[in-house]
Amino acid sequence: MTGHEVLFEPLRLGGLTLRNRLVMAPMGTCLDAGGRITDDTIAYYLRRARGGVGTITVEGCLVSADTVGPEPKICGREYLPGLRRLVEALRPYDVTVGVQLMHPGRQVVEGPSVAPSPIPLNSAAPVPHELTADEIAGIVADYGAAAALAAEAGFDFVEVHGAHGYLPSNFLSPQFNQRCDEYGGSLENRARFSVEVARAITEQTGLPLVWRLNGDDGPSGGLTIEEAARVAAMVVAAGASAISVSAGTWLSLQVTLAPMAVPRGHMRPLAAAVKRAVDVPVMAVGRLDDPDDAAAVVASGDADLVLLGRALIAEPDWPDKVREGRLDELRPCIACNACVDLVGRGERARCSVNPEAGRELTWELKPAATPRRVMVVGSGPAGMEAARIARLRGHDVSIWERDDRLGGKLEVAGLAPSKREVLRFRAYQAERLAELGVVIRTGVEVDTAVVAREAPDVLVVATGAEPLVPPLPGIDSPHVHDAQELLRGEVAVEMGQRVVVIGGSATGCETAELLAARGAHVTIIEMRGSIGRGIEAITRRQLVRQLRHDGVEIRTRATVIAIEPGAVVHTDADGAAHEVPAGVVALAIGWRPTGAALAAPPGVEVRVLGDAEHPADFVRAINSGADAALAL
Repeated sequence: MTGHEVLFEPLRLGGLTLRNRLVMAPMGTCLDAGGRITDDTIAYYLRRARGGVGTITVEGCLVSADTVGPEPKICGREYLPGLRRLVEALRPYDVTVGVQLMHPGRQVVEGPSVAPSPIPLNSAAPVPHELTADEIAGIVADYGAAAALAAEAGFDFVEVHGAHGYLPSNFLSPQFNQRCDEYGGSLENRARFSVEVARAITEQTGLPLVWRLNGDDGPSGGLTIEEAARVAAMVVAAGASAISVSAGTWLSLQVTLAPMAVPRGHMRPLAAAVKRAVDVPVMAVGRLDDPDDAAAVVASGDADLVLLGRALIAEPDWPDKVREGRLDELRPCIACNACVDLVGRGERARCSVNPEAGRELTWELKPAATPRRVMVVGSGPAGMEAARIARLRGHDVSIWERDDRLGGKLEVAGLAPSKREVLRFRAYQAERLAELGVVIRTGVEVDTAVVAREAPDVLVVATGAEPLVPPLPGIDSPHVHDAQELLRGEVAVEMGQRVVVIGGSATGCETAELLAARGAHVTIIEMRGSIGRGIEAITRRQLVRQLRHDGVEIRTRATVIAIEPGAVVHTDADGAAHEVPAGVVALAIGWRPTGAALAAPPGVEVRVLGDAEHPADFVRAINSGADAALAL
């Protein structure tokens, strides 16, 4: 008994029997080509099906031919072959397969922007075209036709994306639907579009319909949970077989795609409220990747099914490992949102902790033809992943770290209040390396002599990067420290003390966050026009909001020209000089790669990885480590 048995009980949904309570959430991948399903797309979903999830909802597919976006399409027969191949490929895995139907409305990347009312998404977005009644009827017909194509492709059910500010959600919002006809005003009128879409789908296809609904729009003036519960009952009356409850819009993505600082299960109360209003299965979502949390949602009756999104990108075998009680083997999703950020930029989905994600078609861990002695120096994300993959392939691997524990920059990054999840991945990787029999050497400074003594066949240099120290007047003052020293607690900062952080990068922001939480008065000085470069957009927005809430002063387009005993002097965008009081100064200006500092004897193959080669992000570090090990 694992204590999670409730997650593996079957459930009836419409005329379907789902083999367990775990559903893969629909998430964009950018693995399609011109709107068509590709072999890469199929391999991605196959990998999750093999991991034991009971139901897969394929990512949102566009229902209207005039809509332009990075999503796959289901608006014409030319898209049927790929959709059918996907369904047929998943059939052997005892998985129920559905597809999400979507119309982005005004939230388009390009192409026509339409909405119930001519209210733009933001000040930089175009004013959307206000749909006429005839145009609304045409889009309703598009949903019905798309559902018919889904049935022809062999899908078991369809889901309508009626949340997150897309077209049905936009109609429901009293903030953005200001119509005075039968599609605006009262809740019943605002829900009319959703009800008509639900009826068109169920009447034309007979497929079970899941309706994804916002329990709360997030911004003031949007749909509330009380209204959402009533809308859920309306779409059920119109034929929906289940309700999937989410929250947030483009304006509140920290709710929809919660970064690691947001508590797990933050949307669970919304699902529970909808569950009380309908008599069909309800799906809950929102950082429910902890097995105990997921089981509690179902056991309590707050929802009948649990959606796993980013968790299955990080750990495709999550269902099987939980069912078998192998909880310590779960690769943790750290909610860094790197996958979301890449797809949002139109790039293929990748993962910070799982280098296989997004390249399942070509991923193959073949045993090495000739096992070799591999010495990995540095245990940050690139070094640990290189060591793990190399050992899995049969190489004799050792990993060397100058600090007293593995992790490199992961250890420091995880000290910020909003980054604690990083430490879970550090612990996971360290445990895997120990289990695999990788020789671990900590507290050792590796130089050329150590490498010569060990005489490896391959030297993997993953020593990371060192902080940049600019030649500023006063830079050598005793009250000036590297920001990492403050994150580690090596420099005492008293309550109320004035701290200036020079540099608004990720490290600078995290240092400011930690010190402000401890009661210091913190000012960030940044040369660029904004802070948080290198941080994923949703996480950055949340972090900057928290910094401002905590009273951190942010000065951008400011250039430091000197550090004095009690102040930092900088110029503003106009060249005027200003002083900022500073009892402590933290340097977070940038990084310099260290890979060239370590040499190897003749005959030793050398590979330089991650920040040691070029300072970059977590995804690049993990993938560079994996790629190096796959090539050995």
